[in-house]
Amino acid sequence: MEFETGRSPAIQMTPRQRWSIALSYLLLAIGFALGVNQRDSALNQASIYSNLEAGFTASYPARWLLEESGAYVFRVRDMSHRGFNTVIEVSTAPVGADTSERNILDQLSLQRSQTLTDYTVLGYAPYPLPDDSRAVSMSYSFVARDSSPFQEGLSAVVNGLDILSIRRGQAVIVAFRAEASIYRRELETLRWFIQNLEF
Repeated sequence: MEFETGRSPAIQMTPRQRWSIALSYLLLAIGFALGVNQRDSALNQASIYSNLEAGFTASYPARWLLEESGAYVFRVRDMSHRGFNTVIEVSTAPVGADTSERNILDQLSLQRSQTLTDYTVLGYAPYPLPDDSRAVSMSYSFVARDSSPFQEGLSAVVNGLDILSIRRGQAVIVAFRAEASIYRRELETLRWFIQNLEF
């Protein structure tokens, strides 16, 4: 009586089968690369905002929501992010001949400290603009509470950066805010936005 050892005979693959498997892997890799490329191009599409009266032209991510009804010239928000939506807001304010950047930033801080929870200024620094003009930035943080009644009690730490430039008798303020967990990553979007902002 013969007992089976449990070992199956070695399966011999033909050259044609080997080529078929290799070709299948190659097609999968090409399909994956094309999918990633298409996704990236969709995410990186830009829309153009133009306001001749205010003197602004800007490119912003096409999937972001544009808003013009508020105490700002315009703002765009990434509505695809859960929690606090990353926002870029452009506003202007008239300035006098003796008004300094620091005065404007201090006034912004005073207003925000009355409406934002745990608002804290983290520091000031020069900010280089694409046309080599001078700007000043102010970084800050605060706690945002979710406005949804279904998620009451959830809150997020938000980091912000204001970029202030005084031109032709007015202050132009670009305010950027994002959740602290994704802030550094989202700064790339702000840099791209500033590169394409004309005012």
